[in-house]
Amino acid sequence: MKKQLYIPVLLLGIAGLLQNCTKEVKSGWDGTNYFAQLQLDSTRLLMTELSTGLDIPWSLVPGPDNWLYFTEQKGTIKRIHTKNGKQQLLATVPNVFYRKSTGLLSMVMHPDFEDNPHLYVHYTSAAKDKDLMDRVFSKIVRYTLKDSILDNAQIIFDSIPGSTYHNGSRMLIYQGKLWIGTGDAGDTKSTQNKETLNGKILRLNLDGSIPADNPYPNNPVWSVGHRNPQGLTQGNNRMYASEHGPNNDDEVNLIRKSQNYGWPDVHGFCDLENEKKYCETTVTQEPLFAWTPTIATAGMCFYDHPAIPEWNNSLLLTTLKAQSLRVLELDRQGENITKERFFFQNVLGRLRDIAIGSEGELYLATSNMDGHQGYQPWLYDSLPKSKGDRIIKIQVVDALLEKQLATMDNTRTLMEEATALPQKSEQYGIRTSDAALSKGAKAYATHCAACHAPNGKGSEGQIPPLVDSEWVTGNVARLVDVTLGGLNIPITVNGIQYQGEMPGYQNLKDEEIRDILNFVRSEFGKLPATIMTADVEHQRKGLQ
Repeated sequence: MKKQLYIPVLLLGIAGLLQNCTKEVKSGWDGTNYFAQLQLDSTRLLMTELSTGLDIPWSLVPGPDNWLYFTEQKGTIKRIHTKNGKQQLLATVPNVFYRKSTGLLSMVMHPDFEDNPHLYVHYTSAAKDKDLMDRVFSKIVRYTLKDSILDNAQIIFDSIPGSTYHNGSRMLIYQGKLWIGTGDAGDTKSTQNKETLNGKILRLNLDGSIPADNPYPNNPVWSVGHRNPQGLTQGNNRMYASEHGPNNDDEVNLIRKSQNYGWPDVHGFCDLENEKKYCETTVTQEPLFAWTPTIATAGMCFYDHPAIPEWNNSLLLTTLKAQSLRVLELDRQGENITKERFFFQNVLGRLRDIAIGSEGELYLATSNMDGHQGYQPWLYDSLPKSKGDRIIKIQVVDALLEKQLATMDNTRTLMEEATALPQKSEQYGIRTSDAALSKGAKAYATHCAACHAPNGKGSEGQIPPLVDSEWVTGNVARLVDVTLGGLNIPITVNGIQYQGEMPGYQNLKDEEIRDILNFVRSEFGKLPATIMTADVEHQRKGLQ
């Protein structure tokens, strides 16, 4: 494997540096926020930090006049000027349901943005049902930009089935239509049912209506059998999607009208015995490429610009788990991936999205501050988080940049890597220690036993029991929510209604809540003690 190189360059003098910085504005760089250079076969690229300290950027959308628009998962839409770094907050989207895998996600721009300044966003919302469970759904909303403010929010497509995971979300405007990849939302049985919206690629008119030439009458469904699409792009007059698999078979697919992509009956290719039998009786579209172990495929774009000839006619794919950029070379017809190339492995951390600017430059969004490292700490024990999440700009080194770089000391040059780094297992091996359970038992005695009793049986008709209670053994998010926020509505436990009010414990630390609930689940629910600090942390964010 080719290693990263750290190449010192002789410092030529402060005066020369200042002189070149003045000129460099013409090349779109003022000499600040240098990150590295990337040396390809014949093209050298400059990598700079366009923005740092971001709050989980999810979708990058280059616009006119050198503005790059982007979403942040907790609910903000911003833009940053790609030449001078000026940043603006355009909108804070109301009623965004933000958790580890939900929030403000994909965004696309009207193709005639200067005359129709619309941005389309997809985000999750939620409402509590009678059992205090979060019922998640998502919607597509069109905003209009006026005087640096996004306003006039219009819901153009609503009530997409959602969940706390697998909401898909990536959107694309192609051939004058709006496309969106939806995840299975945990309902694997309906992904191949064209009458449902989850686990699909949907196709809409730009006003949210259903095109007359869709494959099924009065139906937005274009293709079925998807698990969790995370990237959507077009090139070669074709459309491509990246998709998360379970613990195996992340995919890149060539999207075709009315095709079935197999989930959950087929993972990746039709190569296992049960999959072969299924594919003999059901027409199934196999992927162009699949990865086992998974790499967590994310945003993707098709590169076709003379600025970087080495990457022409390629899909540029960001990955989260593999912490890399994959360059997937296509054949001339765009129907086969002929080679996979590896860049930035474990250099930038988790990469969420990629976009191409008007001059062939690239923009990468990291996702190092999201919740995944809390749930899978063994995978992400060395993420670069000191500057928060970042947007990285990658541009060709021209003559002016060459002069400026020659004045810099201790520059860093990255190279293509020959092979993929091995991936750690995603299997959840987290179990609470005996010491943590002991702390939980003591904290339960201090904060909970006075009402629920030391044996967890409560007081009949007054205080609900914890023993044999679905509120203890059921949904972890609800259990955490109730512990943090308390209860002031009637609930039914084991057929008996309880009206008493329970105080919230937001004053306790995340670790204390974790230990109490792990003790309660193991002692009174006879379940493994697997609640993590991240579970509490993210539910607390929702209460805020």
